Formats: sequence, C-alpha cells, structure tokens
Amino acid sequence: MYCFHFVVIIFPQIFCHLYSLYTCTNKRKRKMAELAVTGALVLLDIVIPLLSKFNSKEDVKAGIISLKGWLAPMKAFMEEHSGNDDDRRLLLDQVVDQVRDIAYDIEDVLEEFILHSQSYKFHNHRISRKLHSFSHNLYHVFPLRGISEKIARIKMSIDDLALQHAVLSTGWSSPRPSSSSTNRVRPHPVSPPLLDDEIVGYENEKEIFTHQLLDGQKRLVTLAVVGPGGSGKTAFVNNVFKKQVITGRFDCHAWVHVSPHFKAEELFTNLLKQFCGSRKHPFDDGTNTQTKLLKYLSRKRFIVVLDDIWNQNDWDVIKEGFPNSSRSSRIIVTTRSSDVASVCTSSSTRVHILNCLGWLHALTLFYRKAFQDMDGQCPPELKGCSERIVKRCEGLPLAIVAVGSALAHKPRLPNEWEKFHNSLGCEITGDYNLSVISNALLLGYMDLSTNLKSCFLYFSIFPEDYSVDRGRITRLWVAEQFAVGTDCLTAEEVAEDYLDELIQRNLVHVSNYDFDGKPRNCRVLNLVLTFITNKCKYENFASIFPRESTSQNQRIRRLSVHSDCTGLSGKSFLSGVRSMFLLRLLKMSPTDFKKILCELKLARVLDFQGAPITKFPKDITRLTLLRHLNFRGTKINMIPTSIKKLSYLETLDLKQTDVKELPKEILHLHNLRHLFAYKYNVANYVVFDSVHGVAISEGIGNLTNLQKLSMIKVGEKVRILQELKKLSKLRKLGLMGLEKGHGKELSASVEQMPHLRTLNLCSNTKEEFLELGELRNRPLQLERLYLKGRIEQLPTWISSLNNLLKIGLKWSKMSNSPLQALHRLPNLMELQLVDCFIGGELVFEASSFKNLKILLIEDFAELHTVVIQNGAMPDVKQISLRRCPRVMIFPLGMNNLAKVEELTLHDMAPEFIARLRKKGEDRAMVTHIPVIHSFTLEPQSWSFENLSDSFSH
Repeated sequence: MYCFHFVVIIFPQIFCHLYSLYTCTNKRKRKMAELAVTGALVLLDIVIPLLSKFNSKEDVKAGIISLKGWLAPMKAFMEEHSGNDDDRRLLLDQVVDQVRDIAYDIEDVLEEFILHSQSYKFHNHRISRKLHSFSHNLYHVFPLRGISEKIARIKMSIDDLALQHAVLSTGWSSPRPSSSSTNRVRPHPVSPPLLDDEIVGYENEKEIFTHQLLDGQKRLVTLAVVGPGGSGKTAFVNNVFKKQVITGRFDCHAWVHVSPHFKAEELFTNLLKQFCGSRKHPFDDGTNTQTKLLKYLSRKRFIVVLDDIWNQNDWDVIKEGFPNSSRSSRIIVTTRSSDVASVCTSSSTRVHILNCLGWLHALTLFYRKAFQDMDGQCPPELKGCSERIVKRCEGLPLAIVAVGSALAHKPRLPNEWEKFHNSLGCEITGDYNLSVISNALLLGYMDLSTNLKSCFLYFSIFPEDYSVDRGRITRLWVAEQFAVGTDCLTAEEVAEDYLDELIQRNLVHVSNYDFDGKPRNCRVLNLVLTFITNKCKYENFASIFPRESTSQNQRIRRLSVHSDCTGLSGKSFLSGVRSMFLLRLLKMSPTDFKKILCELKLARVLDFQGAPITKFPKDITRLTLLRHLNFRGTKINMIPTSIKKLSYLETLDLKQTDVKELPKEILHLHNLRHLFAYKYNVANYVVFDSVHGVAISEGIGNLTNLQKLSMIKVGEKVRILQELKKLSKLRKLGLMGLEKGHGKELSASVEQMPHLRTLNLCSNTKEEFLELGELRNRPLQLERLYLKGRIEQLPTWISSLNNLLKIGLKWSKMSNSPLQALHRLPNLMELQLVDCFIGGELVFEASSFKNLKILLIEDFAELHTVVIQNGAMPDVKQISLRRCPRVMIFPLGMNNLAKVEELTLHDMAPEFIARLRKKGEDRAMVTHIPVIHSFTLEPQSWSFENLSDSFSH
C-alpha cells in the first residue's frame, strides 16, 4: 500500500523517467492505450458516486478512489505526448501494453463492483424488500471481498510498472517536454501528391475552378477544395496552380503545407520567403514575420495555396497574415473537413468537392497505372480481376494509383492478381507502394480526439459494404459511453455531433440521406475499413470471428461474429467480452448460442439485429450490466418476466419482431431511454393494418428517462395516456389504438413534452376518429407528425409548427382540403396525403409550400383535378401519384415545377398514362422531368413502364 501511494505522490518524477521509455513505443499503441485508460475513467465517474449509496466497505472505497489517482494523470500524460516521436528507440515497447492491461483490469473490477453492489428495486412491499436485501447481501458478500483482493493486485501491478521502468530508465537523460501544445510540431507522414496523368474525372470541376481564379473580381476571394484523404485535392490544385497562365496573372505566389500542429511564425516565414522568391526580391529573415507579410502583400495581387488545413482555429490564425485587399487576390485552401471549407469561403459555389471517381474514370486511371507499357490497355484475361480490385478501391484516386503501381511490377498472371486481390488488406500495411494509403488515412486518424477515435474504430465491427443506421450507431456509442451527456446536450445529441464530425472530416461515408438532408445510414469505405481493422488489432478494441485468429489469452472487448459462429463456444476470451454482434448469420445452433451466452459475464451491448433467433434467450437476463439489447428483425415473440433484472438497460429494440405484448416487469427498467416495439407488414401498399404495435401494462409513467417510445397500443387503457405526461424527456412518441374520448388525456400529456420531435398517432380502427384537441403548450420542436385515422378538422396548433419538416395524413377523409392549414408551414419538406380528403379538386395555392421537396398523393377516390398555381412548391423534386382512379389529366401547372427530378405513378388510370406517352396530349408538361416511372399491379406482380423522355414510345 505504501508503495502505491508513493507512486501517486511523486507521479511527475516517475513519469519523467517513464517518458524516455514511453516516447520509444509505437505511436499507434500509445493512442490505443489512451482509449483503454479513458474507458476506465468514464466507468470510475459512474462508480464513485455509488460507493456511499451501496454502503461499501472502506477498503473497497479507498481502493477504487485511489485508482483514479493513477488513471487521471496517466491519461493527461498520454494526451500530452500522444503526437511526439523520439529518435531514441530503446527498452520495453511493451510498456504501453502493460498500461492498457492495467486499465482493462481496473475496468473489470469496477464493473464487477457494480454487478455485485446493485440491489433491484422492483419489490413493492416492505417485507419482500427486506428479504431481497438479505438474500442479495448473502449472495454478493464474498464476491465483494474478492474485489478488495483484486484492487490490491492491481496496485501491485502499478507499483511494479512504475518501479521497474524507473530502474530501467536510470541514467537516461530525458527532460520532460514543454506542456505547451502550441509550440509542438507533430511529425506526420505526408502522402505523395498524384501526378498530372493521375487526375481524371474532374475536368468540369477544374474548368469552374480555373474560371473562379481568373474571373476578375476586385476583392480577396477564397476557394476551397474538399475531399477525403487520397481524393487528389493537392494534385487537383497543383494541376491548375503550376500553369504560367495562372501564376503569371498575379504579382507573387506561394504554396505551403499546413501540418496539424504548425507553428504560426514558421508558416508566415515560409510564406514570406516564397512570395519574395517568386519576384526575385531579397528575403528579410527575422522576427515579427506576420507584420512583415501583411506589409509586403498590402499593395500586391497575390495567390497562395494553403494545403491541408485541419480545423477552423488554424484558418483563423493563418488568415490574419493576409491583407483583405481589393486587388483580385486569391487564397486556395485544401482540406478534409467540409466544415472548414464552408468557413473559409463566402459562398458554397466556391467550395469544390472531390468525390470518389465514377466507375469508368476509376478503371481508366487503374489501367493507366497498371499497364503503363501497354498504353493503358488491359489484357482480356486480367479484366475480371482488375475490375474486382478497382471495386475494392471505391473510386479513391490515391488508392487506385497505389494499387495500380504495385501491380505494374507483378507478373501478369490471373492467379497472381487474384492472390493480390484476396490479400489487399494485408498489402496496405506491408507493400511499399500501398503504404501511402495507410499514411493518408493515418493523418486523419491522428487528428481525432480520444472519443472520436473510439467512434471511428467502432465501424470495424461491421462487414464490408455494410451500412449502419444513424440511430443504431449513435445509440451504440452511448451504450459504450463514448458519448456522454452534458448540461446542454443529451448523450444521444453528443453522439450525433460525433457522427456529423466524422462525416465532415470525410472519414465516414454517407450511404443514404434522409429527406431533410441528414444521414440515414453510413459506412466506411472498404480500404478505410481495412485500415481501422488493423488499428483494432493493436488494441484488442474489436475482433472479428471467425476471420481473425484469436489466442486463448487474448483480451477481447468487442466481438463481431460474421456469417458463422461455429467453434466460438468454449473460448476463454468470451468472459471478457463487453459487446457482442451477430452479423449476416444464416443459421445458428440454439445449443451453441446458449453456451456462448453463458460464457459472457460483464456484457453491456448485445446487438443481434437480423440474426436467426426465434426465442428470447433467458440467459441474457443474467447479464445485469447490459445497457443495449437489439433484437430488431429477429423472430422472437415473447419477452420473459426476468427482463426486470436488466436494471441498467437503456435501449431495447424489438422492431420487426413478433412480440405483441410486453410484460409488466419491463416497467422496472428505470434507465430505459429507447423502447422500439412494432412491426410493418407491407405487401404492395401500406394499408391501415400494416403496422402492429405492442400492448403494455399501466405504469408507463415509471420510465421517466424514456426518450423514444414506439408503438404502444392504448385501447381501453386510458390511464396509459394520463401517465405519459410524466415522460417529459420524450423525443419520439408513437401510439396506436386511440379511441374517441382519448383527446383530452392525449392533449394534456403532449403539452408536457417540450422536447418532442416525432409524434405518430393512429386510431383504433380505420373509421375511428382521432381526437386532437387544442393545445396551450404546443410542441414547437416537433419535426415529424403522422396522423392515421378519421379527422374532422386539423387543429389550429398544427399551423404554428415552424420546425415541422414532414407530415403524413392518412385515412383522414376530411371534407375540407387540408392544404389550407399546411401551406404556410415554412420548413415543411415532405407531405404525404393518403385518403385524407373526399373532395374532387386539390389546389396548391400560389406561393405555398416554399420548401417542399417530396409530395405523395395516394388513394383519393373522388379526386379528379389537381391544380398547382404559379409559385407553389418551387423546390419540389419528387412527386408520387398513386391510386387516384378519377384523375384523367395531368396536374395543371406541373410544367412550372422546374426542379422536379422524379415522377412515379402507381395504378393510375390507363387514360392518364396514355396522355403522358410520347405522343400523348399532356406529354409537353413532363418533358423537363428526367425520370418518369409507371407501375401497375397485376394479379401476380407489378408491371413497369418507363415513361422517361429517352424511353417513351
């Protein structure tokens, strides 16, 4: 004990010795150990407040608190030196592995403490509570004593680590570096720029870019080129900048690479030296270079490239070195961050986005590099393999060039190229030509904060080409405690910000966007996946089974099972797994699955989405530290009453399962934040009974931490509606089975939900009326509103929802057009109208629906005329007309909607379709629409007709 306290007290002196050893370790390992230490510290912040609450033994309290005395300075130390490399590479690079293992040991002890200290709160009677408390103490007293012993062993490991390396470092002269991060320059690998012949596919963008450089605007203009690492930003700019026709139009020019941790004085000196050199002027070296630079440029027309700016703060510092002259000067910025690009420029038209190359351009570039001696002509026998290799590169120019250059020196045999394709992930780190890919990605990775690194590495859990939903990944980050709430933001909002930042940095790729422009699902490119998978191996951050070999002694925190779990049961490392994923499994033995679950001890995340599971495994309820449980898309149909044991559970996802009723014991899960329990059954059209919710007992008001709740059957349980007013944190609410007479209680509860973003209400039957009373406290933050069932008239409060982005009115059968109540909503982007109006004419008034992007009109039995007045829906892009049998002529005024990109028709009258064909009477009204598709439901399937301009007949 004495030795441990000695280590904490003289921490700076000990780590001055450790620094000499620490800087000799692999930089990647340092970063990974930092993640482990951070995870243990997050857990400590949860455990320490519980010490007095659970009346723990004094030695346990003191031991746990003392652990923070080691972790906190260790984290600070690693963060301070995380970017430093040292030429002195001696002694024990395993020091970081030891630090990480100690952090893992601490994490194990803390979670074991939580496991044995908690006492369930689901007993309603005093006697049963006493009996439970007695049995709980009897059962857990011995494990808690064991925790004291484990803490003592951890302290011994810390003592050994500190003293061992203090002795080994004796005589090593290594003063502690300055703590000022602003004076440090972080060494980093620089990826070689692409050559001119490697710039393909950006011809139009280059033409616009060149024009903006020379357009003659008499003011300082900044242009930005943004794209992921390896997209060819530097080469794109250099291809234009180096031409005499460009630099010759300016008095002086310069190009500087901006390192992630540059020194402002050095950068300004470099700029001044280049500006002077470009005019053959003498360079006056010295101090106060920024002032000299401003003075030198004050009356000159200059052009400068700032290559690879990382963040807004860097831009704020650098731009102060340039005068805001009116002499048509130009600043060109390249960056990986979309946010930086938008901050640097005054207009989005001056931001040039280099997306990945299209397929033909990617093939052209690959052939040009792989077959240089054959004028870029690929031999027929290598075409198939070449295309598969290019597909793996996913249009990233640097990757295509690197792979093509590597293959240019390999034998041109199909077997050799297939071997290269199959081992491409390993080649990235081993092949000299391909190491540039890793270096390009490493720069972006090293610039991330600790939490962002964890979030980025988390994508390694998912297979190639696997897109994960935004909500799913952010909830996982919260469960892992990578994202922690603040005074102003929930943990989920912090996680959303993390995802946005990774996307803005072009590290994460958006697969699909939602109607409002937010990412719907996302993934990392395949080569990026290879990069982060290799990173995870160093840390044991995550492991893939059965693809990666694992030793019995390996400490695996996150286990992702791809395709097959045969042979997994019985592995000793399962006891240390905290998160487990089953992905793309086709079949699974229930016996093996049970054995695997029995091996898990301290799991906090189980994600079985889409797995072939037919029954809820009761062994799961033994994992009382579980925070995240996902059964979405499985075949389970029942939740056991023992679910009440999962008192830390935050997310329970039962969407698209066969669960129809939740046990009353679920109401004991006081930490529950997200409860999804509904299923869509859609054959050809969404009908009233397509969605099935779940029944739940009264008492929902106990779950006061709920943020998302959907879809709950109400029926005759009016008390459920009354209890909802206690759920003031709700962001999303979905209710089914609403009946006449529920309006008062429903309105009173909605008034108590100031954070509500999504409201989904469905009546008990298609003919039942939804009662929507007037609200005094309106849900002004509401963004999505879905109303399903008969409605006499829309309440006036809907017209005041200025944040509303999407509204769906289905089976409302109103006698008055709903458009009058909706047309002035300033931010409405999607409007779904399904059998909501029984009139014959639907009129979109002039200047209405200014921001609408998507319009659906479906199942209007009496509708015969649609009128779109001038100025209505000026930004609409997608229009769908479905099952409106009496509509025979095309909507009047449709020809004025210049931005429509897609028109889809489902089961419209034959006469209506005929008028849209090539020689039809209404053809002239749709010639400006690129995509026009018509679908007709036949007895066995859908028939399809392409009415687009190039296909019409």
